[in-house]
Amino acid sequence: MIGRRRPAGGDDQLRQLRLQSEQALDALGLPEAFTFAQLHERVERRRGRPVHLIPRDLPALAPHGLWVAGEFADYIFYAANASPVRQRLIIGHEYGHALFDDASAPSELEQVATALTGGPTPTGLARSSYALPQERRAELFGTLAVQRAEGWSEIPVSDTGDPAIAARLAATLERRRHR
Repeated sequence: MIGRRRPAGGDDQLRQLRLQSEQALDALGLPEAFTFAQLHERVERRRGRPVHLIPRDLPALAPHGLWVAGEFADYIFYAANASPVRQRLIIGHEYGHALFDDASAPSELEQVATALTGGPTPTGLARSSYALPQERRAELFGTLAVQRAEGWSEIPVSDTGDPAIAARLAATLERRRHR
């Protein structure tokens, strides 16, 4: 029988990423079981700024979430058309990126901006892979958060008061691409 070969050190790296995720979640000082509202408040406290959760209907092949660190606030866009469990995983994943202050690749931001504004889906746009350690760590963080959260607690959706926020984000990202 031929099995898949794992990269050398793959299990060690996965254990390390899980440990980092567990430590980041524990550092938030949450009770053993918590609500997503409590998690949201602790992420805002840790980041020292508001974190706006913004649901958007996204195409099936678009990335399902995006964290954008603005100058005065963070914005997490997530697939409004995803199942409730998937929404929480997406948000938890993006919280992980925010807590670890991960950087995104410019091409990924452009693809998400196009999807958020309803423009044509770029060729080759697919769900991002988990090849990068920061993606695996964010996914582990999101999974741990969902596992520890109380059932179906409400997601603290943000009312940005500005229906054009996705369009402005896309315009900003497009300016970066054309520089």
